Amino acid sequence: MLETEVNRDGERLGVSFDRDGNAVLQATQHVGIVSFPDGPTIQVRPKAGRTNLLHLLRYAHGVDAVTIERETSISAGQTFIEALAALYEAELQNVIRQGLLRDYRRVEGAEKHLRGQLNVRRQIQKQGVAPTRFECSYDEFTYDTVPNQAILYATTMLTRFVRDQTLKQSLLKHRHLLRQRVTLVPIRASELERVELTRLNEYYTDLLRLTKLVLRSIYVREFMTGKQRSFALLIDMNKIFEQAVERAMSEVVAERDGWNVASQVTTRNLVTDGKHSVSIRPDILIRDSEGEIALVGDAKWKLGRPSNADFYQMVSYQFAHDVPGVLIYPEQGGEVETEYSVVDQYPLSLVELPIPTVTEEFSGYIDRVSKRMCEQIWTLVNE
Repeated sequence: MLETEVNRDGERLGVSFDRDGNAVLQATQHVGIVSFPDGPTIQVRPKAGRTNLLHLLRYAHGVDAVTIERETSISAGQTFIEALAALYEAELQNVIRQGLLRDYRRVEGAEKHLRGQLNVRRQIQKQGVAPTRFECSYDEFTYDTVPNQAILYATTMLTRFVRDQTLKQSLLKHRHLLRQRVTLVPIRASELERVELTRLNEYYTDLLRLTKLVLRSIYVREFMTGKQRSFALLIDMNKIFEQAVERAMSEVVAERDGWNVASQVTTRNLVTDGKHSVSIRPDILIRDSEGEIALVGDAKWKLGRPSNADFYQMVSYQFAHDVPGVLIYPEQGGEVETEYSVVDQYPLSLVELPIPTVTEEFSGYIDRVSKRMCEQIWTLVNE
């Protein structure tokens, strides 16, 4: 099941076999739950112990804190799904209360009456010499838009796995309401990247962030090979941690006019003249008000002693941009934090990003991140 379903399009959970035929599992950068039909439920937990994963997801995706007046089940393997679904349902209810977004969509199809523009080539190909319909192209003002289709698709996926009956009924009610106006089709998260929200529909922002989380950052698959249905829900923690770091830095530099953070910017000015192009792409670049790079950073979701490869990578970024650098790791009691000097010229700091604990309030966690990152980033930039 792991080889044919969970790892079908990428290794999310390593599996090998010893001499006796027993399966040996190896965690990757993914965390979550894999439940087998007629078999055990495997939980892969974050490296940083006692991490409040839901808080970290909310922070990484920039979803504002909300109050969810609903308890979720605590049965093994279900807690995270129930909590995520409750958060999603709260945002979905807010959007429906304010009204579904409508927009113009290009429609091409056969109509009984001429509408919009007549597609002559398609008319000849499909309708022949004795046409019964018109092959038209026209713009339709409709609820059946990509954002609404994505929300309906994500709602449908979550509904399958929720066990709490109150929450499930609420999701089903919203799903039924959406189905009256929106077509249920599979939507990729990349399709939402082209969606532009305006002042009139900015209330969609948080729900679309959660929708992209369901469609992209979370691997959800339902399969059937035993007596019961089962599923896998796995999250790429490398991506989540990078997004959390990017948000933390963006909020810090927003304090200065004109400063901004860019992520995953490709640079090709370090190794030149050869036949093969060489590019580098740090996770974070901080630019000052004049557009000049002031700091380069890289996020590493790993515990323990940093590897030499981490340093080689960061030093290359610093040489390429002639700036200070920062390597950011998850919080681990200050064991990693330290300061270096690269060729007695470029400061290099190792910083720990606070990780929310299971008992920590979300607002308190945000304050802790802001305070810690302010101290570290401005110290480096001002040196």
